Parts: sequence; C-alpha cells; structure tokens
Amino acid sequence: MKKMFDHKEQRFSIRKYSCGAASVLIGCVLFMGGQTVSADEQATTGTVPEAAQVGTANKTQNTTKSIDVSSQSAATQKGTAVTTTAPASSSADTGVAKTSSENTQKTTTADKAISVATETTPSQTTTVDAMTQTEDETTNSSVDATTDTADSSTTAKVEKSPVEKGARKEEIDVAKLMDKTQPAQQARLAESKVTQSVPSLPSQGYYTYTKRTEVKNEPKASAALQFYVNAGDRVFYDQVLIADGYQWLSYRSYSGARRYAAINKLIQSEPQQPAKQTPSSTGTFPSRGRYIFSGTTEVKNEAKLSAPTQFTFNRGDSVNYDKVLENDGYQWISYISYSGMRRYAAVTKLAQPAPQRPAQSQVTGTIHIENKTSQGFDVVVTNVNSTKGVKTVKLPIWSSQGGQDDIIWYDATKQNDGTYKLSVDIRRHKNNYGDYNVHMYYVQSDGSLQGVTGTTTKVEEPKYSVTGTIHIENKTSQGFDVVVTDVSSTKGVKTVKLPVWSSQGGQDDIIWYDAIKQTDGTYKLSVDIRRHKNNRGEYNIHMYYVQSDGSLQGVTGTTTKVEEPKYSVTGTINIQNKTSQGFDVLITNASDSNGISRVKVPIWTDKGGQDDIIWYDATKQSDGNYKVSVNVDKHKGEYGEYNIHLYYIESNGKVRGVSGTKTTVVAPSSARESIPSQGVYTFKKEVEVKNSPTMTAKTEFTFARGERIRYDKVLDADHHQWISYVSYSGTRRYIPIATLTNEEAPKPVQVTGTIHIENKTSQGFDVVVTNVSSTKGVKTVKLPIWSSQGGQDDVIWYDAVKQTDGTYKLSVDIRRHKNNRGEYNIHMYYVQSDGSLQGVTGTTTKVEGSQTGAKEVQYNGSYYFIQGKYDEIVVANKKHPMAANYNPGENPTAKAAFLRLRNDMIAQGYNVGYAYSGFRSYDYQKVLYQNYVNKDGQAAADRYSARPGYSEHQTGLVFDLTDKAGNLLEDTAASNWLKNNAYRYGFVVRYQPGKEASTGYMPEAWHIRYIGKEADEVYHSGLSLEEYYGFEGGDYASSVTPSKPTTPSPQTPSIPAQGVYRFTKRSSIKAEARMSAPELAYYDAGQSVTYDKVLNADGATWISYIAFSGKRRYIAVA
Repeated sequence: MKKMFDHKEQRFSIRKYSCGAASVLIGCVLFMGGQTVSADEQATTGTVPEAAQVGTANKTQNTTKSIDVSSQSAATQKGTAVTTTAPASSSADTGVAKTSSENTQKTTTADKAISVATETTPSQTTTVDAMTQTEDETTNSSVDATTDTADSSTTAKVEKSPVEKGARKEEIDVAKLMDKTQPAQQARLAESKVTQSVPSLPSQGYYTYTKRTEVKNEPKASAALQFYVNAGDRVFYDQVLIADGYQWLSYRSYSGARRYAAINKLIQSEPQQPAKQTPSSTGTFPSRGRYIFSGTTEVKNEAKLSAPTQFTFNRGDSVNYDKVLENDGYQWISYISYSGMRRYAAVTKLAQPAPQRPAQSQVTGTIHIENKTSQGFDVVVTNVNSTKGVKTVKLPIWSSQGGQDDIIWYDATKQNDGTYKLSVDIRRHKNNYGDYNVHMYYVQSDGSLQGVTGTTTKVEEPKYSVTGTIHIENKTSQGFDVVVTDVSSTKGVKTVKLPVWSSQGGQDDIIWYDAIKQTDGTYKLSVDIRRHKNNRGEYNIHMYYVQSDGSLQGVTGTTTKVEEPKYSVTGTINIQNKTSQGFDVLITNASDSNGISRVKVPIWTDKGGQDDIIWYDATKQSDGNYKVSVNVDKHKGEYGEYNIHLYYIESNGKVRGVSGTKTTVVAPSSARESIPSQGVYTFKKEVEVKNSPTMTAKTEFTFARGERIRYDKVLDADHHQWISYVSYSGTRRYIPIATLTNEEAPKPVQVTGTIHIENKTSQGFDVVVTNVSSTKGVKTVKLPIWSSQGGQDDVIWYDAVKQTDGTYKLSVDIRRHKNNRGEYNIHMYYVQSDGSLQGVTGTTTKVEGSQTGAKEVQYNGSYYFIQGKYDEIVVANKKHPMAANYNPGENPTAKAAFLRLRNDMIAQGYNVGYAYSGFRSYDYQKVLYQNYVNKDGQAAADRYSARPGYSEHQTGLVFDLTDKAGNLLEDTAASNWLKNNAYRYGFVVRYQPGKEASTGYMPEAWHIRYIGKEADEVYHSGLSLEEYYGFEGGDYASSVTPSKPTTPSPQTPSIPAQGVYRFTKRSSIKAEARMSAPELAYYDAGQSVTYDKVLNADGATWISYIAFSGKRRYIAVA
C-alpha cells in the first residue's frame, strides 16, 4: 500500500487518500455488482463521471492489462514505461493518441479503447479483444506486446510516472457514484442480448406458406390488406427483405403489381451500435501493416457483411493487420487477435458495376372464353409464348363466392393447332354461379412459374324450365299407349315416371311406370287394363321426371277413357265328310271381340235327351279354322238327328254361345244292327261266344235265341259286328251279331313313321320323326321315353314338335330321367284325328358315361355341392343334409339380388311386403320344425317343413317373400310374376307344382333359391334342381328320423371313394391316420385336394392321397 502513496503530494493528503479509497471501493462495487463481460462480447456506453474514471485510473493499481501489440501506441511499442495520470483521448484527426498540456499522457489500447469523459460529455467505452483482471495485491500494469515487424515478444513494465504525483485531486461522493454505476451495469446486461435470427431463405425461389398470410402492396405492417393466401399455397418470389420488424418475401403478380408477404416476425432487441463506418471509395493497401481507422468500424469473424459484429473500432484507433482481401463488395483487412481468433474489418467499399437485372421473361398469351352455358364454359388460350419456353399452361380458376375456397389449378390441354383448351364444369366449383376468375401462369422450361394474364367471366344461373307432352295412342278396350315427346329439364332427365290409375276406387290400382326411351328420343309406355283390375272408364296419367340431381319434378298430366268393348262375335258351322259312322264339323269365320281362348263344340243326338252329349274341343287348323271329327260310336252308336252347338271360351274366361245347327246320320242299309254302345241285348238266333273278336277263334259256348246278356261294348272286327261283356270269371267275351258288307267293314288304319336318333352326347340326344302319316290323320306325335334302369320309373310322354319341313323333333335331356345313362327306350304313338291313340314304332339308343350322376355330388364336411355350369351349387334337400355347425348367414350377393327383386315387385304395384324370411340356423330350424310336428303331425309337417339340417334356409341362399299383410306370398298375380321373372335376378322358384316327387316338398310360390347366372337356363328347362343337375331328391331315407338327421359318412355314395375334397376349416396333414401323429403341414379353409382313398381310423374319418414326394398323406375330415 505504501507504493500507492509514494508522491508526497498525496502522502499526507487525507482528501486524496479518501479519494483513492473511494476508487478502490468503486472498483469493488463494479466488480461485485455487475456481471463480468468478455470484451469480445460487448460494447457499452459508459455513464461514469470523469472524476470517478480518473480516480479509478489513478488509484487502482491492481489491474494487469493484456494488450494486442497490433493496437498499441508508438510509445508502448518502444517499450517505454508510461505513468498514466489522466484519461486517454483519441485524436479525431489522425487516429493517434496525444498528451495534453495538462500533463495528461496518451495511452492507446488495441482491441480495447478506454475513453473517459467529463460529467457533461459522456464517452463510449468499447470492450474488444482485452480482458481486465483485478488482483488486490498487484501494483504493476504489465503489457504483453507482440510486434508485427520483429516477430518477437517484448514485455513492457509500466511504472508510475512522476507526472501522476502532480495530478489534480478531486473528492468523490461514493453513494452517488454507486447510484450511477448500478444503472450502467444494468445497461450492460440489456445491451448484451443477441438479436434473434430469422430463417435464411434463398434470394428467389418457391415458397410454401405454413399459415394463412396477408398479402400487401408495401412491406409495412400498417399497409392495406389486398388478399389472403392459405396454408399450403405456393408462390414464386424474387426478393427477400427485412422491414418494419418482419422478414418479407416479394413477387410480381401477373398484373405487374409487386406484392409483399410477411413470413417471420423479428424480435426488436438489437443493442445500440455506434455509427458505422461506410467506406465509399476504393483504396489500395499493402498486404500487411498498420491501419488507423477514420471512423467507427465493425469487426467480424468472417469477411461477410452479414456476419455478426463482434465489436467495433472507433475513429483514431489503429491495428496491425497481416492480410488484405476483397469480398462481399468490400476491401477487408484481417489480423489475428490475442485470443487466436482471426478478425476482419471492412475498410473500403469497392466500386461496383451497375447491377445486372436478371433477364425478364417475355411472355404472351390470350384467354378466350367459349361455349358458355349455365353448367360451365371452355377456356381457350392462344398466342402462347415465353422466351424461357413453356412447359405447362396453368389456369387457376375460382368463383367469386367464398373467397378462393373452390379454387382449382387446372392444366390446360394442348391442341393440334397449338392452342390450349380447358373445359370447366361448375359442379367442381360447388355449383356456384356468378363471376368466375380465370388466371393464367406458365411453368417455364427452367421450372419457374410466370404469371401471364387473367380475366373473369360470368356463369348465369339457369332459368329453370321443364317441358314434356303426353300423347295417348293405340287406344282399345284393353288399354292404350302413352307417348311422351319434347322431354327436357334444365336439371337433366334421368327417368320419366308415369303414375297411371283408373278413376274407380280412388288410387287403389295406381302403378308408377317407367317409360322406355325410344331411338327417336321420345318415351313410350303400353298400359294394359288387366293390371288395373280390368277397370274401364276414365284413366289418369301423370308425368314426373327424376332429374339428374335425384329430385322428382312433376311435369304434366292428362286423362283418357277406356271404352267398354262393342261386342262382336262370329262363327259358321259347316258339316263335312258325313257317313253312317259320323261326320266332321268345320268352324269358319271364328272371331270374338273379347278374344278366343278355346272353341267348344257340344254334340248330342235327339235320342235320350242329352245322355250322349260330348263337349268337344275344336282343333285350330293352319288356315285359322277349327275342326271336330264326330264318331257315332261315341254317341251310343245312335243314328238320326245330331245337335251341334258352338261356344267360345273368351280371353277373359267367359263362355260365349255363338251358333248351332243339326245334321242327320243315316243308318247303314246292311244287316248291321243299330244298338247302343252298351245295354241289354236279346239274341234273335243262336250265337257263338268267343274270347276274341275273330271268327276263327275257338267257340267257348253259345247263347240260344231269346236269351239276353248285358254288354258294355260294341265293335266291328273281322267283317262282323260284335257285342262284348265281361263274364263272372273276369274273362272278356265277344259275340258276333251281324255280318257286314265290304263297304261297311272298317278299313285297317294305315300309319307310317320313322324314328332317327341324332346329336347324341353324354347329356342326351335328339329324336327326329320323319314320314309321319295316318289314314285317320295325325293330331299329335307322342314319344314315351325311359331309361332301362329301374323299369319305367323315369318314363316321360313327350309331345314332339312339328318342324317347318313336316318332320317332328324332340330334345331329350337325361337330367329329366334321373341323370341315368345307358340304354334308353323310345316308342312312338299318334293321336289321330278321331282322338284314337295309334302305336306306330319304337327303338332304343345308348347314352354313354357313368350309370349315375350321384358321383358328381361332393361333400366338404359342412354341405354337399355340385359344380354347375358357372358356379359351385350348394345341394340341400331331403337326401343331402348340412352339418349342424354350418352357419354361413345370409349370402351378401344373394341378399343384394333379393332386395332388388323385392323392391322391383313393390315398385310395380304387386302385393308384396318388405318382410321376408332368410337364413335360419340349424337350432332355429329344429325348434320351428318341432312346432309344426306338434301342430300337424310329422307326416304333414314333412311335406312343407324341413327337418333340422335339411332346410335350404340354412344355406343362406333362400328367401321367402310375404305379402303386404305379412303372410307368405300366395297372391296369384305376384306369384305368376315371380315364377316367370325370378331368374332375371339369379333366382328360381324352388318348389313348383308337379315336382314334389323330385323336390320332396309341396309347392311353395313364395320360396326362391339363388342360383346365379345359371338360373336362366334352369328356369327355361322347366326342371327342378334335382332334375336339372341330376342329383338325388325325393323323400327322406327310411333311416332318417326328425330328432337326429344323419350326417353323411365318407363311405356313402354321396362322398365318393375318390375325388376332390374342399376344406371348411384348417385341417392337419399327417404321415399316418392317427390323431396323435405330428402335423406335417395343413390346408386352410377354402383350399381343396384330390384324394384317392377314404378310411376310418382312430375314431375319425380320413381322406388320403399320394404327395409329390411319393409318400401317402392323411387328413382327418370328420
């Protein structure tokens, strides 16, 4: 401490001592009260009064200063010891420190300049590359200097100068000093904040907005909003700038206006910087040397203007540099600081050539709006050109409603003539009407997006209009046609609906028809009054359009009248070919205004009232006439007057009397007796009784004259008239009672006909009959056909169809004969013109192939199936049950088809309800069947209800329809429609009349089964599924009981000993038929395998096959 007071001016001065003490205290306060700030981090404006600064400089001797030699004064470089007694001042003119006349010696620091000002003139203290270190016991200030020229270190020890002893003494108020120093420390803290940086963007490019952003015409927060862009929108910008506290990007719009969008906000916390040196002239410097700064200059760690400022040099400061370079438009000097960091200072601005503006793309393009309607418009772009080339023509289009919420960026399509075209449909723009904005951009060859031009157009909202005219044509007593012309709607027409009903009974017969579009654009509907309860009188016809948007629009309506028919009936009876044996009745000019369904001809003799009346059905001839052949034998062999009447069965089912006449049949002049066809005969002479009507037959016994016999038959044979009866023994006896002349004797019937078998396959054959003739005429060619298996249990009497060439033809499908193969028998009979049946000929043929179709049915562990023409067909009847755990639910495809069928029937006005019965599980059917058994008994229940496991409902492919009251569908009109149209939806009516022997169930008009595509062929075959596919049907096997339906075993014929097995669950493959054998692999449900062996082992049924490895594999299937 003694050394601190070695000047006698100070040694005995309490005042000076106090000042020195105060200086120490102030230093401690500064040291303890504020944070230590590294010189490289901060530049602070000092507010300490001059006296305080002086006191600190004079009295605080425990500070060691490390100074860069590159910034020392000349005196320091020479190693001169300088004692400082006053603050150092920097010369503004030369940049070199000078000593004042008040005995103040100059001191210059390098990367730290200490400036002291009076209380009225504040000065700047700039902390640079120097670190101040305070030591309580240090009295010397040592300066480490590294000279630039000698490359050696010179240490200069700074001693107190005698001048210090004569320095002016001042008193310092410590309290006031502390009040002023603490705010200064706070200022230092505030100024140490680093400005937050913003994201760096290229000077131009594409930018995608991350949030909804305002677009303005100036880079000012207060500028007026022009429009918004939304998050995700993209723009091509050509400028990035900082203004008004924001980072902005800028671009030029297609209209030429420059737009600005603020994309990032800046934090306004930059420290106050001294005025920057702005060099404006270009100078030349040595590659190294000393530089004296002529103004405030920023020092950076990179030779870039954008690099952060580390600190500043003030005017008059100097530095030794070892490098000169040019970058970023400036000339820079560089040096290495004491810390080892290389520093850069921009000292001269380089002369820059006039900036070259990037070449502006020259673009042309014209937008034309064409074909404008209420539904949209076409955009045609002509004169498309850009100096940068055009890759794509972009057309952003939006309506003025709702901002740009319907904007779509379209790519226009280049046409052959070089123009570009786009068709705009307003449905893609929320169906908005009004103004539409059409802008145009080019994607140029370099990928840049160039705005070109824009326009607007207006889409007018259509004035809604609808037209349509109803015409009634072809009106009869049975109905009329509705023709609709001039059909149009501004909303488009999908369907023309025509609700039609008679005025009788309100609208109880209303039907909503869909009119059918014709080739000429009109719509047509034929109305049959039979669908409207056969009502006559006034009919109402209304018209509605189902428009393109699905709405129903009423259009117009009219009425028409269906008159009662003016009844007219004609018919003429002609008697031809009359003999003693009978005559022909020919009906000509037959007509009836109600239509003719059948022609009835009742005929009887005058004898015995009408006891011999016969109602004949006249046969229509090729010429339109009707014919009946009458034989007196059918009228008790009576001669005399015959009555012939004529009736029509009309199309409506009514019987209409038409006409009548009489004719006389004269008895033959021979010995023929005129007797009834049956009765009591008294013999006029002895007669012989024989067992056959031939004169050469053995006489069994005789009757004497006067005896009588009751006979039941009269016939002509062997030139005699015979009566016949059945004796008590049961033997038929014949007795000749008269001899006939040659004219009276019946001529033998002459018949011809030849059977040909053609087109024979494994599924059937064709029968062609040629040379068909009979002396009695041929009405029908009958062909009874049966297979040799099982006797005649599959016999069918077919009617052959007459062909245009006079031959007759029949196609035989063995599915109608239980799918039997092998020998088939074909016999032929003629139904002759007199109604008699005449045998003609017969033959046999052979159908090759397996003798039974049962092998075609396969079992997969859950159900039986057979491969149909297109799909696998599930088989379920009384011979083919399903597993109790088979539970597939309603088949989705079948369900969808059923709903279409049911809804179509409802829409067409049939008595069909929405309720139905579909899938039934095994357990559900078990309860249902038992209820029927309890109610009606098992035998009756088996005719209309399936036992559990046997119900087709368990397949999920069957549906029962109901009427509107919820009862099973039995309505005649609806049932007929269903029978004849179900196949159009993939269904067949499963249980038809006359098919109980094959199906096992009584007819059910409501029960339909889904088949799929093959339903068409099944329906037109007229066969049941059993007959069509050839699988076994009929009743339950005798061993099957209701309580326990049998599950087929693999050894039954229904599961072949070899074939293809389809798995219904995951099944293990094993090397031996033993449940404990390890699993080698497995099959998943739905997969199949060809097997050649079935066996029972270890309590299970196994199928077996040879694998590719040659080894036998086993799979337990039941």
